[in-house]
Amino acid sequence: MNEVSTIRGLASPATLRVFADQATAHPPRNGEARTGDSVEISELANFLNLLSELPEDRARRIVDVREQIANGTYVTDEKLSVAVDRLVKDL
Repeated sequence: MNEVSTIRGLASPATLRVFADQATAHPPRNGEARTGDSVEISELANFLNLLSELPEDRARRIVDVREQIANGTYVTDEKLSVAVDRLVKDL
């Protein structure tokens, strides 16, 4: 029989779900008059679409870095040292 499998290498739904959970919700806009039906695509939805097209390892890296930044653990002495070394080398 024919088998349909997922495309390997693209960001998994689990990775996208973690990223979406990290995002902050925008407060509803008050006082806007609505006429007729409309559809608005949020910045988060657009970004999740782009993220879903990345390979899983790159998408996971983005999610992990965002989590580290939110927890205040991203910037370390080692990373600062590497950044300074690269800056000096470029100059």
